[in-house]
Amino acid sequence: MTDAAYIWAPLGVEEIDRLFENWQGAWGIAGGWALDLHLGRQSRPHDDIDVLLPLADYGSVYARLAADWELYLAEKGRLTRLGAADRLTEETDIWARRDSHSPWAFQLMLIDVADGWWTYRRERSVRRPAAELFLRSEGGIPYLRPEIQLLYKGGSVSLRDKDRKDLDTMLPSLNEGERAWLRDALRAQFPQGHEWLDRLEKESATGGREKGVASERREGAKGPGTAESAGGTTRPYLKLIQQAGEADGVSFETITPDLTYRARKGEASFLMTDAELGLNPSSASALALSKSAASDALRAAGEPCVEHIFLPHPGYRFGGGNAAAFARAEAALALFGGDAVVKPDDGAQGRHVYRVRSPEELGEALRAVFALERHAAISPYREAELEYRIVVLAGEARVWVGKRRSGSWKHNLAEGARSVEVPIAVRERLSPLAVRAAAALDMVFCSVDILDTALHGPLVIEINHKVMLGDHYRQHPETEAELSALYRDAIALRFERR
Repeated sequence: MTDAAYIWAPLGVEEIDRLFENWQGAWGIAGGWALDLHLGRQSRPHDDIDVLLPLADYGSVYARLAADWELYLAEKGRLTRLGAADRLTEETDIWARRDSHSPWAFQLMLIDVADGWWTYRRERSVRRPAAELFLRSEGGIPYLRPEIQLLYKGGSVSLRDKDRKDLDTMLPSLNEGERAWLRDALRAQFPQGHEWLDRLEKESATGGREKGVASERREGAKGPGTAESAGGTTRPYLKLIQQAGEADGVSFETITPDLTYRARKGEASFLMTDAELGLNPSSASALALSKSAASDALRAAGEPCVEHIFLPHPGYRFGGGNAAAFARAEAALALFGGDAVVKPDDGAQGRHVYRVRSPEELGEALRAVFALERHAAISPYREAELEYRIVVLAGEARVWVGKRRSGSWKHNLAEGARSVEVPIAVRERLSPLAVRAAAALDMVFCSVDILDTALHGPLVIEINHKVMLGDHYRQHPETEAELSALYRDAIALRFERR
């Protein structure tokens, strides 16, 4: 499938995550992106993006996607248009695009899952409980386990250079259990030998990799903080939170691996999901989730903030339709001096955020956001080299993170910005605003993002009902003690407020 006519413009991992939002079945990112999600960084360019799903779910997936996407079977060098009733085989590849004039956007890979077990098609003695197929990234995105993804790469008919490079990249991050599983699976498929087996055996014989702080944290040491004692999670930030609770006698029962847990202390318990402890009232969390509603609440309280104007999706029954949404957006762009930022009203981590400086750019940005079936918000662009994230717990500023942009106008750590130390003088100047902003939205535990602009002074840009320090922790593992103290207090407060 290398003909020049097969042009790809793959979706990003966040867009795939949005595409499968609220999907009830199992799914996960596969291919090279799965390995990068495990690493927590992009290690090389990717020409496409793969999504792994059980074969039995094809009919449901087709029903979900067919209205907006054309699906084609990619087999033996040909592409064949698919319908809902087509019979497919295990480990089928399906390409998806918007229409005949659009590039290919993602690939679906259908795998053999039956009676709770996944079976490897190339060597059917290799099996794994279906519940163990996927891990989750720091952002909560499911992805195929690295040892299984490497098996797919190493077990193909011919090894590509990028497959060998992927093994080189991933080996230092694999723990002994992952290396042993991959080694045994390759031996089962290639009893005559395989070029990766010597590498895997050598890694095991020498004790694997050099264990830095971050890799030890992921693999775990025996005692408090092991995968077993920390709720079975592989996510470093989530593990840190659970270890903080364990220091005070809190245990964590796995509900959904790497996502949902029940925290217990004596007879008391509460549910936590994706590092969210549940300290904030539900109305406050909903208010913070909406950029425009939070902006309105802050302005009503007299707190300086970046104004966000609500732009309803054209399909919203109270929104006035397509013409009204675009007219309101153009009026806002003019109000903001022709330099604005368009984003999903409920967006997070800089996903689908666009700077626009003309009606044409505005139209393109709105169409991109509305294609996700979401409301949008528009705000003035405010110039600032640094953005500050201040964590507030029970009316007190506790953690300060500076986000220095790098190669982009955005300050998102997930998109390449660097986490930097915040001077004491800046902490003292910005903390009162962060505390007041949290109080204005009735938030107990949150992070407040502040732009310190030269022309307008400090402005709250958003309030996050999730504290979201995972990327900061990844860049600065030496902050573990500070973050652990924060979460020990937060967990204790959560038990008090049950």
